[in-house]
Order: sequence, then C-alpha cells, then structure tokens
Amino acid sequence: MRQKQHAPHTAPPVICGKKRIPFAWFLAGAIMALFAFAAAGCEQRPSEQTAQTQPQSFPVLEALDGERLQEAKQMTDRCCVRLDVAGEEAEYYGSGVVWDERDGRLIIATAGHLLKEGEVLRVVFYDGTVTPGRTVGISASLDVGFVEAEWPETPAKADTDAEIPALVSLHQRRFDTLDAYSPLFVMASTPDGCADLILDASLLERAWYREEFGSDVMILSGSAQEGASGAGVFDGCGNFVGLVLGGTQGQTAVLSMEQVNQAGAEIYGSLRGTEDYEAE
Repeated sequence: MRQKQHAPHTAPPVICGKKRIPFAWFLAGAIMALFAFAAAGCEQRPSEQTAQTQPQSFPVLEALDGERLQEAKQMTDRCCVRLDVAGEEAEYYGSGVVWDERDGRLIIATAGHLLKEGEVLRVVFYDGTVTPGRTVGISASLDVGFVEAEWPETPAKADTDAEIPALVSLHQRRFDTLDAYSPLFVMASTPDGCADLILDASLLERAWYREEFGSDVMILSGSAQEGASGAGVFDGCGNFVGLVLGGTQGQTAVLSMEQVNQAGAEIYGSLRGTEDYEAE
C-alpha cells in the first residue's frame, strides 16, 4: 500500500340465462378464452423487447493445461485491478483481483486493511478502464475485503473474451499440489498502472500462523513491494493461488485461495466453485 501524491440505475361477459350449461363445456370455453387472452397480453412492442436484457456474464480465465510461466504472466492481467483509496490524510493505492460477478457487477477481492483505512475512489483495470468502486464488506475473521464495480459495457458487446475482465481461475488439485518447486508470481500495481509489476516467488510455508494477520498465512519468498497489498498470486498455469497481505525481510504473507473463498462466503453467502480432481 503506498500513498499517491495526487488523485489523477374488456370483452362483455357471456350471459348463460337460466339454462344450465354442462360444466365440462363451460370449463373448456374458459380455458380457451384464457389462452387467447394470455397470447394477446404477451405481445410486446419492439422497444419493450429490446429493453429486457440478459444478465451480464464475464468469463472465468481459461488456465493453461501445463506450466508455462511467461504465457501465464501475459494472460492473468485481465484478472487484476488497481484500487485508489481516499484516506483521512492522503490518497493511497493497492491491488486486487476480479473474484466473482453478481447481477452484472464485478466483485473485486483485496486485502481488508486496504479498505478499513479509507473509501474507494476508483477501480483501474488492466486496459486503463476506470470505474467507481464501492466497498461491500470486510471479513470479520480474515484480512479480506470485497469491492463491487460496474464494467461500462455488457460482455456481449465484446468481440472476444480477451477484451473484457475475467474472473480468476480456481483449481483445487493444482493448489493442493503446490510445493517449493512450483513457479509462482505476484501481479501487483504501480501508482500509474495496473498489474504492471510482476514479481517471481516460490512457496516457503503452506500454513504458518501470524499474529499480526490473525490467521494462518502462506509464506512466499521475496518482499512485497509498495502497492502490492491485495495483489493476486498465480501459479505457472495462471490459476489463482492467493492474495498478498504484506511482507518483510525477504518474505511475503499471503492468504490462500481457500481462505479468500471462505471470506467470500462470509460476505455473499456462497462459495465459488473450483476445478476439482479429475476422474481416475
């Protein structure tokens, strides 16, 4: 997290008389009339039909089928954002990832402490698109917070999926098999960019309790840079591994993919699905 120096929604009734009509005839006539009325009522003017749009649908990043680090680095920027935040005394910034989607709004996951200290001014995406952001909630048990942002166009208008943000890819089996030899990298932001600071890393500890974060964290090699709070950590296939919380003395503390999912369920009431183990 680093301070910035400047801030760059009727037909008449049928009378049967005294003669009784068999109930079956009456019922059949009523049903036919009802269908005719419904068919007439469902007809809409063209303008009314156009106004009814389908919910937006952003793609999940399609991860690689094998570890290709350089290619993974080039494609995961679509899942990343920079968050500009107004603090009590100055503006500062951090990073985040496109976690999920609700009713056409993108859900950004980031470090909770980034949101506790100020109000989100803007969300900056990988292609330079800038939108307002609104803090939705901060987990009570983990240092994770969520921000909602509106993408200016519907995904259907994009010529290809590559022109719009993508939700991070979650893969349980690959996450479970991470070890010290697994290539990892952090996608952090600079004051004037988004996901433009890429830091190589490796796994040192899968779960180590750190009192300052109040939970177990993953420990990666390498120091977290300024503005890396909330940055996404990815594996060599482009799958999401976790969120950066902070770092010191050549090590970086990260909340795992599973913990971020837990925090999301706390705020939104549901877990995101993951690509799981392949059938034997």
